[in-house]
Amino acid sequence: MQLPLQPVTPPAGSGRARRTSWFRLAVTGVVIAATLSGCVVRVVYNQLDWLALWYVEDYFDLDSAQEEQAKQMIGRTISWHRETQLPRYANLVRTLLAGVGPPVDPEFLADRYAEVVGLWDELLRQVAPDFAILLQSLSDAQVEELFANLAEENRDLARDYSGVSREERRAKQDKAIIKVFRRFTGRLSPGQEALVRTRTARFHDLSADWLRRRSAWQGEFRVLMAGRKADPLFAERIADLLLNPNQFDSAGYRKLVLENQQASFALVAAVLSSLSPKQSEHLRNHLTTYARDFDALVRDKTGQARGKGKGQTSNQEKRHDEAARDTSVGTPPEAAGA
Repeated sequence: MQLPLQPVTPPAGSGRARRTSWFRLAVTGVVIAATLSGCVVRVVYNQLDWLALWYVEDYFDLDSAQEEQAKQMIGRTISWHRETQLPRYANLVRTLLAGVGPPVDPEFLADRYAEVVGLWDELLRQVAPDFAILLQSLSDAQVEELFANLAEENRDLARDYSGVSREERRAKQDKAIIKVFRRFTGRLSPGQEALVRTRTARFHDLSADWLRRRSAWQGEFRVLMAGRKADPLFAERIADLLLNPNQFDSAGYRKLVLENQQASFALVAAVLSSLSPKQSEHLRNHLTTYARDFDALVRDKTGQARGKGKGQTSNQEKRHDEAARDTSVGTPPEAAGA
């Protein structure tokens, strides 16, 4: 499920910048699925193997040996995720169901956010060793291709977030947040939309800081990649980079991010507390459907096998890309309190 305060959606931009960071593939697939209609949740999740590979190859081309290695890595991760994580997703959604009746406590949402962060960190710990092996296999040309694509992404993001005024960024952010609420609760009333805008006015605008932090992270990533062949601690250093992105934050920046998080929890709690009976029913029906779909995916041991080897249809790929783009929230995670 994707509420406005979740940390897993990057800024939306043009071109590659609208695509999720490629080491966030499994969670991205789940988030995309959870924002689509109920029956599509299972369909998308069961296609994650080739979707993940397709996303990887959007940043650099794999040779045949690397492609096979990536397929095996992705298959192991999805099997682990289906068996160990999806039951926890279902439980998390059911916990949300129990706590979204008015009045909604911001601390309740903060606790659920902490659960999401914990699940994300577990995924990274699971993926990191295989991810490091794949990175070590890259040629110098592939590494250059990767960083060239990241540079293109950075330019797109800079145009989107540094090239517009603060008021334009805020209007874009408000529109995106209202759209996410609408997906889960139905159309908001004019008063509820005004409540969103009043609350988001309390957010610190951290777009420029977020871009600088992203650049610092990528700079360290590039240093590690330069030593990937010779460094005996490469895997450990990559895991630390993935699990501790806040190491590049100043104390002042981190303080503002935490204040944005608290403001986000308060915003969501205020809107959910204001829902009409019809809106509340809409929300509960959606959450119930997602929990049931996660349960069904756990039981469906054959779904993953059905999803293999279906990445050859370019039109199908384009449709999935557009679905991913349409479900992005156009706000940097830190700017929205992530």
